[in-house]
Amino acid sequence: MQLEIKNIYKNYGKVQALKGVSMELNAGVYGLLGPNGAGKSTLIQIITGNLAASDGEVCYDGKSIKKDEKNYKRHLGYVPQSQGIYDSFTAKQFLEYMAILKDVEKKRIPEQIASVLEVVGLTEVKDRKLGGFSGGMRQRILIGQALLGNPEIVILDEPTAGLDPKERIRIRNFISKIAENKIVLIATHVVSDVESIAKEIILLGGGT
Repeated sequence: MQLEIKNIYKNYGKVQALKGVSMELNAGVYGLLGPNGAGKSTLIQIITGNLAASDGEVCYDGKSIKKDEKNYKRHLGYVPQSQGIYDSFTAKQFLEYMAILKDVEKKRIPEQIASVLEVVGLTEVKDRKLGGFSGGMRQRILIGQALLGNPEIVILDEPTAGLDPKERIRIRNFISKIAENKIVLIATHVVSDVESIAKEIILLGGGT
């Protein structure tokens, strides 16, 4: 299991957001650290296949994700910096909906949902509507949906943004829990979010 980012450039007109970014990621937690505007979210969008690089490529197990995008996305779990959530859905309904979107095999959906609810500590509130969830609980259900399908790569963009200190610690603990045999990449501008759980911290500033 290896994710390679090879000499990535991204230009927006005359503005160069990324300038030759390269890294190799294997199983474990990585922190992608940098101030707002450093290019973290742009890089995340390229790694997830949602944005094309101006130059360079992303490879998963030696294959360009452009050439094998469908298979790559089966192995990918992603929590964007801001993701819509359906307040009228219960936690269980939301996960069922996301599992269908992710093409999880129908007969496996109930066990997958039970498993991720347990991992993120929301089993007891699975029938409560998301509109009544706290910020931390909402973030946990989003991490839960990213784990559906048992992906090998999990990417989290500012997963603790807007949370109080206790919820930040709880989210960090959950990330540590899911990291076994996965590549987990956390993009953040908060050092304390990653310093205790990341095996490596990647600094990004000015696009490099």
